Amino acid sequence: LKPLACLVSHLCPPGLHQMYCLLKEWPLMESESALELLDCNFPDPMVREFALRCLVQGLTDDKLSQYLLQLVQVLKYEMYLDNPLARFLIKKALTNQRIGHFFFWHLKSEMHNKTVSRRFGLLLEAFCRACGMYLKHLNRQVEAMDKLVNLTDTLKQEKKDETQKVQMKFLVEHMSRPDYMESLQGFVSPLNPVHQLGNLRLEECRIMSSAKRPLWLNWENPDIMSELLFTNNEIIFKNGDDLRQDMLTLQIIKIMENIWQNQGLDLRMLPYGCLSIGDCVGLIEVVKNSFTIMQIQCKGGLKGALQFNSNTLHHWIKDKNRGEGYDRAIDLFTRSCAGYCVATFILGIGDRHNSNIMVKENGQLFHIDFGHFLDHKKKKFGYKRERVPFVLTQDFLIVISKGVQESTKTKEFERFQEMCYKAYLAIRQHASLFINLFSLLLGCGMPELQTFDDIAYLRKTLALEKSQQEALEYFTKQMNDAHHGGWSTKMDWIFHTIRHMPNEH
Repeated sequence: LKPLACLVSHLCPPGLHQMYCLLKEWPLMESESALELLDCNFPDPMVREFALRCLVQGLTDDKLSQYLLQLVQVLKYEMYLDNPLARFLIKKALTNQRIGHFFFWHLKSEMHNKTVSRRFGLLLEAFCRACGMYLKHLNRQVEAMDKLVNLTDTLKQEKKDETQKVQMKFLVEHMSRPDYMESLQGFVSPLNPVHQLGNLRLEECRIMSSAKRPLWLNWENPDIMSELLFTNNEIIFKNGDDLRQDMLTLQIIKIMENIWQNQGLDLRMLPYGCLSIGDCVGLIEVVKNSFTIMQIQCKGGLKGALQFNSNTLHHWIKDKNRGEGYDRAIDLFTRSCAGYCVATFILGIGDRHNSNIMVKENGQLFHIDFGHFLDHKKKKFGYKRERVPFVLTQDFLIVISKGVQESTKTKEFERFQEMCYKAYLAIRQHASLFINLFSLLLGCGMPELQTFDDIAYLRKTLALEKSQQEALEYFTKQMNDAHHGGWSTKMDWIFHTIRHMPNEH
């Protein structure tokens, strides 16, 4: 169908009529395949309506939530402001509060963009007029976010040259004011509409040391079951960073995890919450009981910090998980490490220094900060700083092999390799879905997702020109390069640690 749909704009009226008749009789496609017919290459309303019929037929609310980011973006390619896709999304947003919540924020986050503000403004108005009582919750969220934007703007403009102590004093004084306290307490979290943010724990809030001065904010959980669930909610508020690439990467990681789970492969990924709420403004969920690799290595003294002792991470996990918990922690580390090795390789995630990889106390590993993807890696003197396909250092191998120094000769390492191979082949089977999801976002202006050349990187890492056996051999070579080239990663980590040791929280 795709080649025929591409011809629609070139057909004369009789041919066009025949094509439309054909579309009416054409059997519906799988919803994942139909997504492609909503991108900018298919402007014809009848083709797009056919794609929508496929989505209506095949998309559950859960699947729709997964692809909502792309579906909001492709509204930009619709010929008319009032169109079937817009009506479908509004209907879904009004009948499912979770979809409605994120539909609102995906639209609102682009209202600064003059090319779409009219279209998105009308959709927001239609949704807000019909969403009933939830509008009060959305208004409270917007009010709170506006206060935080104003506060961080003032901090950056008027207090940027002041000491950390002076900036913190300014932050606490402002957030203690009655108007701020009223706005910043007792509202639904934009990151997750299930979570209510209670009273601010001002003594736990701080200004982080990174360049854009993000705020680390801490709220009480007002739920009566909070002692059994979690007692507080920690969120990082960023003003000055474009979080859309992070959002996309975390969305893709979540979809990868679903594919693996459907194939009986539990790789325990941790796609934490991340939401862009405006022009370079957004929120990031803080994962509880987690520490960066750098923080853990620095606990091991100077040898650990300077990468001379590769046992520090294993000792830390062992110390946190005694008795029977140790085997569970190693299993959790192994599974999550396998998942992130495959995901970061396929997506070409860059800037993988030891402050961008974290481990929870229970052994679960996860990556953060996805500002560089599709092989747009940082360069030094014109050369790419990262010389390995993904991070697999001796520190990780020692944990996987339960402390054995010659870790690649153990049965635990063989099991880890097997997990990676299965995970890679599972994603390769769904290559067209991932290529479509990236293609649908080409028009939204992400700095590292501009052309089809960027997306071609996925075709390369998934080895789509090769047979399955050849693709597996290709990935095996990448894996060998990763752990044999681990020394180069360690060198990068040494320089990063020396630069950032005083600032690491």
